[in-house]
Amino acid sequence: MAQRRKRSKKWISWLIILVLLIGAGVVCYLVWDSYFRDKTEPETSETTEDVDIEKGKNNTEVDLTSEEPEKQKVEQYDGEDPNNAQELSGVVTYAGVNNGTLMIRVNIDQYLDSGKCELTLSRGGATIHNSIASIIGSASTSTCEGFDVGVGELGGGNVEINIKLESNGRTGSIHGEANI
Repeated sequence: MAQRRKRSKKWISWLIILVLLIGAGVVCYLVWDSYFRDKTEPETSETTEDVDIEKGKNNTEVDLTSEEPEKQKVEQYDGEDPNNAQELSGVVTYAGVNNGTLMIRVNIDQYLDSGKCELTLSRGGATIHNSIASIIGSASTSTCEGFDVGVGELGGGNVEINIKLESNGRTGSIHGEANI
């Protein structure tokens, strides 16, 4: 009996791999080209453009090099600018006891580069502590340097916090409360 010659079909698998590699190369080139084409092409500045109005009845020329429309001013908040107010205002941002010390932190609504904060702590209308701190300017607001009062001299219970603000002829006050 004659032996039948067995044909190898490896060349088909090599052909499929070659076609897939070529396809992947073409896809990579197209993605690469479209990505960098947008970045490297100089922007063309056309001076006029035909604009069809009402389905081609009127052709008008528009000058694209004319001045850009004026941008509207963006308001970041509603209401008046607190920096223009005659009276200073703010809020007690922290008033609490930490390691036997009453810590009081204040945020002032206006930007101030100098001035003073006068703290008065009272209980039942009687003053139990006074101190003064400087005003420090921040990015758009200000703060007092901070008040740290030993709890031993205050005793326990609720205390009323009153802070008088003074800077460049303007004054204001901030009120709060703390529980010791």
